[in-house]
Amino acid sequence: MLLSAPSAADDDFAAHGTVTAKRHGDSVTITVAGKGDWHVNMEYTIKVTLGAATLGKADAKYEGAHEGKAEKAVFEAKDPANEGTVKAVFCDKTSCSNPMKTSFKVK
Repeated sequence: MLLSAPSAADDDFAAHGTVTAKRHGDSVTITVAGKGDWHVNMEYTIKVTLGAATLGKADAKYEGAHEGKAEKAVFEAKDPANEGTVKAVFCDKTSCSNPMKTSFKVK
């Protein structure tokens, strides 16, 4: 019999980063930010979904970028949905996390 444990990566997102999503008219700004010494890995294929909208690395505007890492990745989406998901990798000075996924709600 094969047993599998829940993914630790999903449980650790809040320890490595944050997601905020704010609606401005018909547009939503989604910000993925590193927490503490953690930064968003710019080389990993980051993915944001909001309703029918799927955004990736090419859609991100990185803030505080240095050596393949950024303090924030900011996305803009036009979708009426109020919930979405983010999948990202975070790095500190010496290591990077596994890919992590979390859900968010638009405020």
